[in-house]
Amino acid sequence: MNITEPMFLALTALVDEPRHGYGLVQEVDRLSGGRVQLKIGTLYGVLDRLAADGLVELDREEVEKGRLRRYYRLTDDGAGALAAEADRLAANARVATARLRARRPGVALTALTALTALGALAARSPLTALTALGALAARSPLTALAARAASDGGVA
Repeated sequence: MNITEPMFLALTALVDEPRHGYGLVQEVDRLSGGRVQLKIGTLYGVLDRLAADGLVELDREEVEKGRLRRYYRLTDDGAGALAAEADRLAANARVATARLRARRPGVALTALTALTALGALAARSPLTALTALGALAARSPLTALAARAASDGGVA
C-alpha cells in the first residue's frame, strides 16, 4: 500500500486517541508544523481509504450542537502500517544523508546532523521522531532537532 503524507499524518494523529474530523485536521496541522493543512473534503477521502484498507475504523458517533461527529481510531493493522512507513522514511533519510555526506563532506552540516538525528530517533521510536520533528520545526527546524537528538543520546 502506498501511504501518502496526509495518510501518514492522519494515522499518526490517531495513535494516542480517537479523533473526529476537525480534531484530525488540527492535529495534522500541529504534527506537521503547519506544513500540511488538510481540507475537510481531503480528510474524508483519506479516512475512507484508510478505513477501506482496515487501518482506521469508526470509534463512535456523538451529536454536539446539533451536528454529528464521527470519531475514528487507529486499528492494530494501522499501527503496523504506520510503523513500517516510519521505518521506510527513516531508512530513506539515512540513505540521503550518507549520499550527501559522500558528495560534499561538511556542507550543510546542520541539515545532515538533523537528518541523522531524525533517523536515530525514528529507529528508537517513530512516534517520538515525528513528535520531535513537528514540535521543533516551528522554532528552528534543523538545529533544534539536532539538539533534541543529542539530549536524547542520538547522533548530534
